[in-house]
Amino acid sequence: MVRVTDQRVRLPLKFIMIAALTLATSSGALAKEYVIKMKEVQSFQDTLSSLGSEKNLKVADTHATGKLVLVDLLDEGEKAVENRIKQLSALENVEYIVPNIRFHTFDAPNDPELSSQWALTKVNALDAWETQVGNSEVVIAVIDTGINWKHEDLIKHIWENPAETPGNGIDDDQNGFVDDVRGWDFRDKDNNPDDETSSRNPGHGTHCAGIIGAVSNNGKGISGIARQVSLMPVRFLGSDGSGDLMSAAKAIDYATNNGADIISASWGAQVSRANVGPILEAIQRAEEKGVIFVAAAANDGKNNDTREIFPANAGFDNVISVAASDPNDQKPSWSNFGKSTVDLSSPGLNILSTVPVNNYQNLSGTSMATPLAAGAVALILSQAEEDGRMLKPIEIRSILQSTGAKVEIETACNCRIDVAAALENVNKEALTVVPNGLTLEANNTKLFYGIGGQAPYTFSSSDKSIATIAEDGTLTAVANGEVIITISDANGDSAQSSKIYIGKSSGGGGGAECPFGPLCDAMCQINPSLPWCN
Repeated sequence: MVRVTDQRVRLPLKFIMIAALTLATSSGALAKEYVIKMKEVQSFQDTLSSLGSEKNLKVADTHATGKLVLVDLLDEGEKAVENRIKQLSALENVEYIVPNIRFHTFDAPNDPELSSQWALTKVNALDAWETQVGNSEVVIAVIDTGINWKHEDLIKHIWENPAETPGNGIDDDQNGFVDDVRGWDFRDKDNNPDDETSSRNPGHGTHCAGIIGAVSNNGKGISGIARQVSLMPVRFLGSDGSGDLMSAAKAIDYATNNGADIISASWGAQVSRANVGPILEAIQRAEEKGVIFVAAAANDGKNNDTREIFPANAGFDNVISVAASDPNDQKPSWSNFGKSTVDLSSPGLNILSTVPVNNYQNLSGTSMATPLAAGAVALILSQAEEDGRMLKPIEIRSILQSTGAKVEIETACNCRIDVAAALENVNKEALTVVPNGLTLEANNTKLFYGIGGQAPYTFSSSDKSIATIAEDGTLTAVANGEVIITISDANGDSAQSSKIYIGKSSGGGGGAECPFGPLCDAMCQINPSLPWCN
């Protein structure tokens, strides 16, 4: 799902070239380490001695000039730490106690083509990087034409199977794949998932990988949106840009079973739901393990609500379907859309990224919008992990929708991702409605809930004649139309959903075509419940 162009878009970036330090967020505090400021220097040693005798408290460092003591509160839970801080604060010679927070530099990447990456500016990546640059423990599987993993701007971020010994001809981790040190090639059935270029494939998978995680601040090429990440190469598309259903299902399961947190899928087909069961079931297996599946909406310029595009139209809670946007936050004519089946939009026009071998090129398509969204998800996962939070895929999708910039591109949220706003939401544990965008048929129900804020929550519907919502968050669709759900918490804060559409969308699974030609009528006589027998 790619469009090729050689035209480069150059927009100014906000560089912060400051040799200075900035205060970290509260998540930057060192676990259970606190700095105590004394009032009087003459009693410094006396107070120090008393602290040294405290049970489960270790004096880690001192600074007499500043009348400071660094203490480590050992083996205590959150409540115990809180009580201990109150006790220490009550000591006569203690002026204050603060967490031993971290500092970090204000740095701007020195990648020479960064000024050509308009999409990073549009989604506020530079602001986001002041909070979070990513984590190499977060693994994104790029299921595609492969990755030119030796690329100068990718090699340091390529995932390596920690349980596999290179070149010994043994399946060390017993996962069914011999020497799968850097992923697997399901097209040629070997352990070399390199990207093979042709007139049909300029390096599609490599380009997607660079958008996600090209090495930043290395003086070469570009920067990925996730400046720290691990890229798992999984190849099932050939040099002609095509691959089969069986290989796609195997590729998804490989990523799921080998530690991927996110799958980036910039491919698909217009095909009935009845014919893609293998990959839908693989995506559901990924969902059971908490893997987020980010899928391209396609490049036909059509409404996915009225046609079937898979895997983008899978409709599961772990799927994020992505349309493309341009530098003016408009929909390129070729990008698909759909308020029921496409979740959000992301920059996808004239996107500069890596291609084989050690080259860079502009490509366009929802294929480019998708890995940018996947990289944004990686930053959210990294921040949530730092904060000790576990976010479900549907919650991450809801955060992206609720914080996205409002644009005139028809999706479930009519929004384009804003990664800085999304990270701010995560940092503040802001109140968020889950799910945030939804289409539901009349007479059906859906459970809504809140994350962030302070429980208990209350819910309300903007139009009870269209949909009602119970105290427990169960929404009941009454009649066709649209409503907004508002959630309020115990602190009096409130948040709203995107528009909730009540009505039928054939794009999510209706209109299936029978794959058996002249046998279809006979089969419907035997079993009229088959999906193509309407």
